[in-house]
Amino acid sequence: MKEYTGAVFFVDILGVGALTQGKVDISEKDFLAHNFSYNSGFSEHQFCAKLLLKFRRILVSATKDLKNVKVAQLSDCAFIWSEDPNVVVNVARDIMWRSVLGGLLCRGGLANGQIVEPEKINTKLGMFICGGAVTDAVKLEGAGKGARIFIKQELVSELKKIPFAAFIPRKSLIDFSIIDEFQWYRYPSFIKSSYDKLDENFIVEEVIKLIAMLKHSPKYAWNSSSTLGRVQLASTIDIISSETENFVRDLDLKFGYEYVIDNLGNRSDLIYKRALSSYQEIIK
Repeated sequence: MKEYTGAVFFVDILGVGALTQGKVDISEKDFLAHNFSYNSGFSEHQFCAKLLLKFRRILVSATKDLKNVKVAQLSDCAFIWSEDPNVVVNVARDIMWRSVLGGLLCRGGLANGQIVEPEKINTKLGMFICGGAVTDAVKLEGAGKGARIFIKQELVSELKKIPFAAFIPRKSLIDFSIIDEFQWYRYPSFIKSSYDKLDENFIVEEVIKLIAMLKHSPKYAWNSSSTLGRVQLASTIDIISSETENFVRDLDLKFGYEYVIDNLGNRSDLIYKRALSSYQEIIK
């Protein structure tokens, strides 16, 4: 076995448990919203399998051009790790953007520390990882609601190429301790340096795409059909839309949890496109 110090990102697709347990009704519309093939014999398990394939493609796209980054997908979750913590944080950012814009609601945890992996990999079984960093990343993933990333405080201090402003303290829903959140939604593009200046107009242009997707895309119809799914969606929209206030003064695109939670059923491609167009007019 090989042991070293590095960083780990654990990411999980929200809602898959309820989906596979038959707690969410899936119809042809859900398949078509994601451009999945469909026939009348398909069940929620077929839909879930296609979501996992989409998730796999996102993982591959986010890591294919990077050296010394390893990935292990375990059904509806995955581990991404490397000795370079700055790279892992950037990959986490990229995965979240690709996932939300692609219709997958994911949540993650980032941690540094001990990583243990085998010297040789059985290609049929795939890679695996364990160690203190893995345990911490998994624990952090469950610290809040919505498509968010929670990060170990010790890791924040190690990051040399990520701006300190990318992180904000939050109260954990597990034990009410203070933990750091990585605000991935502030960074639509690769973070090159801790001295990178934010292009505020570009950020708002990209953030409104996230908001429109989460509020109105039919890709999230199955999420919005359950109580917990609506909680996850509303929490995500609340957190992400609040960023618009930080970049454009007097911009009315903050959608609070209390308002959104009961208004998540209005979904179609046409409604999504109209909402996005409306938001684009507002920020002009």
